[in-house]
Amino acid sequence: MALPRRIREFLFLVWLIREQIKVPFDLVHAHSTFPTGFTAVILQKLFGVPAIVSLDGGEGVSFPDIDFGDANHVNRTAINKWVIRNARIVTALTRFHCELVKKNLSISRNIVVVMRGIDPEKFSFNPNRKIGCPLKILSVGYLSPIKDPETLIRTFFLIQQNIDSQLTHIGKDYMNGVVHRMAKDLGISDKVTFIEYVNNDQLGEYYRSADLFLHTARYESQGIVIAEAMASGALVCGTHVGLLADLSGECCLTVPPRDAEGLSTAAVTLLSSEEKMNRLRMNAFHWTKKNNLERSVKDLLTIYSQL
Repeated sequence: MALPRRIREFLFLVWLIREQIKVPFDLVHAHSTFPTGFTAVILQKLFGVPAIVSLDGGEGVSFPDIDFGDANHVNRTAINKWVIRNARIVTALTRFHCELVKKNLSISRNIVVVMRGIDPEKFSFNPNRKIGCPLKILSVGYLSPIKDPETLIRTFFLIQQNIDSQLTHIGKDYMNGVVHRMAKDLGISDKVTFIEYVNNDQLGEYYRSADLFLHTARYESQGIVIAEAMASGALVCGTHVGLLADLSGECCLTVPPRDAEGLSTAAVTLLSSEEKMNRLRMNAFHWTKKNNLERSVKDLLTIYSQL
């Protein structure tokens, strides 16, 4: 039987203290604020070992209606503030992520943006690709309220009224068939394909065949699937969150979360302009080449060397 969570968290701290005493760390790099970031800052205060805390997701947001975000909980919010204010260096995944954390948690300190880059060699880009008929639309991400698949389905419903389209969604269903039933109720089940799992090595084939990538989350700290779609040459439209927010207008088009009508209009308008499609596609591709996995590693190594 597994030990209770609080006991496991305490034992994790004890184990790290023991390891620090045996062979002192040069630094501790923690993923998110709790329990790892909290433990890293404790080590920093006890032994002077520098703590890096990389923020990962919902540290500074609150969506009470779907019980998402650390800021829903008073104690967790207090811990997050303490960790972020005391860690030697804190990183966020996008400017959007960074700004929300600073605003919502009243943080004034510097937070370094270090994105998770992709390996562009795993994705193929064709600069001369043409939009197919029917239009192939792709969405990747687990089905859950924070990803807002209802807006995805409503957006697709509106797009297919104007353009002959097919939607493929890849990701595990955590909503017990709600989204499938929604597609059926709208009479578009024959145009929507749900796939729960695709091996990562095969995912590139879906990106390559997609004309348009839709991402309708209510919140993202980054959204690495967005970079994968851009590296593959798919046009990207979505809600103004995460990486989409950072690159809006330059590499993709965005609308406020939950705006299916606005998103469908943006997508249909984009598809009517070959010049705009080419510009967004090429900008997005060059961005993924520059901000790749190697760049992410270099940024982290620079931080390590500073400490």
